[in-house]
Amino acid sequence: MKIRRSFWVILIFVAVSAVLGYALTPDFFLEGSNAEVFIFTRLIVLFALLIGVAGIWTHFSLNGIILRREARVQRHQVGQIFEERYRVTNNSPLATLWMEVRDQSNLPGNFGSRILAVIGARQQRSFVAYTLLRRRGAYRLGPTTIQSGDPFGIFVKSRSVAGNQELLVLPYVVDLRNFPAPVGQFPGGKAILRRATDVTPQAASVREYAPGDGLRSIHWPTSARRDRLMVKEFEQDPQADVWIFLDAHKDVHARKPEKNVHERIDKLWRLWKDDETKVQMPVDTFEYGVSAAGSIASFYLKQGRTVGMVCASDVVTVISPERGERQLNKILENLAFLESNGALPLIGLVEAEAPQLPRASTVVLISPSADPTIEVAIDSLLMRSMKPILVHLDAETFGGMPGGAEFAAQIRKRGIPVQLVQNNAPLQDCLESGAL
Repeated sequence: MKIRRSFWVILIFVAVSAVLGYALTPDFFLEGSNAEVFIFTRLIVLFALLIGVAGIWTHFSLNGIILRREARVQRHQVGQIFEERYRVTNNSPLATLWMEVRDQSNLPGNFGSRILAVIGARQQRSFVAYTLLRRRGAYRLGPTTIQSGDPFGIFVKSRSVAGNQELLVLPYVVDLRNFPAPVGQFPGGKAILRRATDVTPQAASVREYAPGDGLRSIHWPTSARRDRLMVKEFEQDPQADVWIFLDAHKDVHARKPEKNVHERIDKLWRLWKDDETKVQMPVDTFEYGVSAAGSIASFYLKQGRTVGMVCASDVVTVISPERGERQLNKILENLAFLESNGALPLIGLVEAEAPQLPRASTVVLISPSADPTIEVAIDSLLMRSMKPILVHLDAETFGGMPGGAEFAAQIRKRGIPVQLVQNNAPLQDCLESGAL
C-alpha cells in the first residue's frame, strides 16, 4: 500500500490545527474540550478517522479482484490489428469505486491501459484493446498492474498479474502475382529419395511408421500384411529448389530513426477498413528485406516449389527446402526474430553454403549492398550452374549510400533478373516490376 500526496496534506492540516489550538491555550493537549479549541479538536479527530477509514478501505480494495487477458489469435502479421479482451471480475461482497488497469507488456502501440469506475459486488467488467501491429517479433502479453484505493485519494494499493501468453508478430507479406520463375530440372540429374514430410505422386518404398508421420502416408495394404503400420516414402518432383539468401551484414543496411507515434485504434469500423496497401513499414532496408524474403517464399510455395532459406545474423540460420504451408510458417517464424547484426557478408555466406546446394537451384539474393563482391557471388553461383536472382534494396532511398539504381542496372545488363526495392514505392510493385 502506497501513500499519496493527499495523505501529507491531511497531516499538514492536523499539525496546523494542533499548533493553532496550542496557541489559543497552553492546556490544549490536556484539556481538549475547552470551548476555545473545540473546533480544532474536532478537526484533528475527523482527520484521524479519515486516515483510518481510508487505510482500511484501501487494504480490502483489491480483495476478490480477478483480471484475465484473452486473445483468440496469438499469431498475426505486421499491418494487422491485434484484438485483446480484458475481463475484471469482482468476487468481493463490496463494490470497487475505481480501478486502474495498466498494461506493462512490451508490445509497441498497445493501448490496453484503462480506468474503470464502480465495479459492483459480484459483477464483471470487460473492455477490448486494439493494437495496429507495426513491428515483427515476439511480445509477452503482460505483466498487468491493477491498482485501486480509497475514494479520498489518500492511499493506493497495487497488484501485478503475470502474463502467461505470448504474441508472435510475423513479417509483413505481400501477395505476389508474378516473380521471376525458376527453371524446372532434376537437381543433380536424378530424383532424390525423401522422407514422408512431403507427399508427391512418386512413391518409392515403404518403411515402418514413426511418431510424427501423417496418417495419409500410411500404406494400408502393406500394413495389413505385416500386421504393423507401414508408411510410404516419396521421391522429389523433378523441379529445382529455390533458396533465399538474406543479407544481414550489419555494415550494409541503412535505416532512419522511427517516430514513436502510435494511432489509437478504438473504433470497430476500423477493423473492416482495408489498410493492407497502406502499411507503414519502418524506413529500414533490413525490414524491407525480411518482408521481401517472406513474400518471395510465399509466392514459390504456392506454386508447389521447394523453398529453403539462409541468413547469417548473430547465428547462421539454414532452413532446408520443403513444400507446403508448414514450410512457409517455419520461414516466417524465423524471419520474425532475425536482426541485422551479422558479421558475415553475403559473399562469405554464398561461398559457405553454395557447395551444398543442388545444381540448377534458383538462388534469390536479397541485399542493399552495391559492393563488387555481390557480382562475385553471382559469378560463383553461375559457375555452379545455378540461377541467381537479385533483389536489390536501394539504400539511397533509405538514407544510405547512393548508387543502388546504377548497380541494379549494371547487374541487369548481364541478363540476371533484378528487382529494385525502394523506400518510396510499394513493396509489391517493386517485386513484381518486370517479372514474367
